[in-house]
Amino acid sequence: MLATSAGPRAGLPMDGTRWAYEVKWDGMRVLADVRDGAVRLTSRAGNDVTAAWPELAALGEVHPDVLLDGEVVVLRRGVPSFGALAERMHVRDRRRAAAYAASAPATFIAFDVLRLYGVDLTGRSWQERREALERLAPSGRAWQLSPVYDDADVLLAATLEQGLEGVVAKRRASRYAPGGRNGDWVKLAHRRVQACVVGGWRPETDDARRIGSLLLGVWDVGAGRLGAGGPDGGSDGGPDGGPDGGRRLRFVGKVGSGLATASQADVVAALAPHERATSPFGDDVPRAEAVGVHWLEPRVVAEVRYLGRSENGRLRQPVFRGLRTDLDPDDVVEEP
Repeated sequence: MLATSAGPRAGLPMDGTRWAYEVKWDGMRVLADVRDGAVRLTSRAGNDVTAAWPELAALGEVHPDVLLDGEVVVLRRGVPSFGALAERMHVRDRRRAAAYAASAPATFIAFDVLRLYGVDLTGRSWQERREALERLAPSGRAWQLSPVYDDADVLLAATLEQGLEGVVAKRRASRYAPGGRNGDWVKLAHRRVQACVVGGWRPETDDARRIGSLLLGVWDVGAGRLGAGGPDGGSDGGPDGGPDGGRRLRFVGKVGSGLATASQADVVAALAPHERATSPFGDDVPRAEAVGVHWLEPRVVAEVRYLGRSENGRLRQPVFRGLRTDLDPDDVVEEP
């Protein structure tokens, strides 16, 4: 179940009797499936990411049969660090993952329970699920329970002061809708953050082997979700609503800031399999930005922080935060 972004005017619903409020954690959304002490972690894109987080095997102590929804975070001075998390997201090598677990251990923040004792709880209200969740061990090695508040104003002020990402409001009577955004969960972020599809990259001027900037895009809303062959049976990639099944990848700018401190080897490895001969964008990329570009199939997601948007929708002063291997590139649209 996904949260809808609060509109710039409407904001969060402010009725603590009908809504509950939680911290919006700056982490990686994960389902933790625990059966007889064994733990399987699945990302939002449906990928098995268990190998990346060996320390979360401790979740096997929570309950013999439970399915938890939550976020994996890496804390720095008590605050989630997306930079530290991004370094670990893509890791599948067990030795490397174990080294990260020792130097930058992750914590699973549980905020929902979808199955307990083999019983599906998704048809029950958020309030009932929350009560079931609180009957489990609230914390332990590598996990803790996401606190709940009934005063949105207080939580908004506290999260802003503490440098946390924002607040999520959840309708107490709502059922769990897997994969859906139905307005029963509403998020409000203090910082402007946008997931973007990478449509190309330009090398550094002084070193053609290093990435100097990434060309970014978002899917225009209006057509159905892309999938195997897209809604019209085409394959991924291609401008002008052609083989992308009717949707257009809209160019929203480039990002270079933040790449110098990122793991270039990891970024290059993620992009290399997706090279193509032509632009995947459905609109014209400015000539100055297109010179020397290595075009890519739109299969890699990068997250950026930015100051605002120009009149033509371009991101102002974006800063690269990391690659989001947990997100499906077909779902990347513009956040309000």
